Amino acid sequence: MLSTPPAAALDLQEVESRIYGFKSFTKKMDDSVLQLNHTAMEFARKQVTGFRKEYQKVGQSLRGLSQAFELDQQAFSVGLNQAIAFTGDAYDAIGELFAEQPRQDLDPVMELLALYQGHLANFPDIIHVQKGALTKVKESRRHVEEGKMEAQKAEGIQARCNTVSFTTLAEIHHFHQVHVRDFKSQMQHFLQQQIIFFQKVTQKLEEALHKYDSV
Repeated sequence: MLSTPPAAALDLQEVESRIYGFKSFTKKMDDSVLQLNHTAMEFARKQVTGFRKEYQKVGQSLRGLSQAFELDQQAFSVGLNQAIAFTGDAYDAIGELFAEQPRQDLDPVMELLALYQGHLANFPDIIHVQKGALTKVKESRRHVEEGKMEAQKAEGIQARCNTVSFTTLAEIHHFHQVHVRDFKSQMQHFLQQQIIFFQKVTQKLEEALHKYDSV
């Protein structure tokens, strides 16, 4: 773990390799965050509008069937008619559960994704500064070999690059620690809320099912 700048110069090749790897990581993560955000937004929209509407259509159709059955005017069919009507109401309620659910699970996920889009947008500039520092070190070494620069000046450039590299690697290390913590917590919350949601749906269906026991 990085905590204080090392006394010796960092290995430039290793630093360059780690920076390149992190650049690839941030590009892939940014693309994935955008894709997941779009998918979550579309899924939430479908739950609020499409899913609710479809479940309500099923509920309305079931109540229509119940009303049709009532026309037989048979005493022994009353229980069935009531059970079917109750099932229709259950589907209405499930539709409302779908419409309300994104606030509990998808919205918090999208908020976290938006936060990380902001974080990721900062890294190209940080990486650019780091690359610039590495380039200056390479140039200074070449100039020393060609006799165009004193070794002491090149060492100063190396020392500044060392500081920049340490800071950059520390930021990368911190980012990885934080993103693991944040996404672990958010995914746990998401799945917990999904479980609660489907338990509510199951409860509605079980209540409807029990209405047929006495028919």
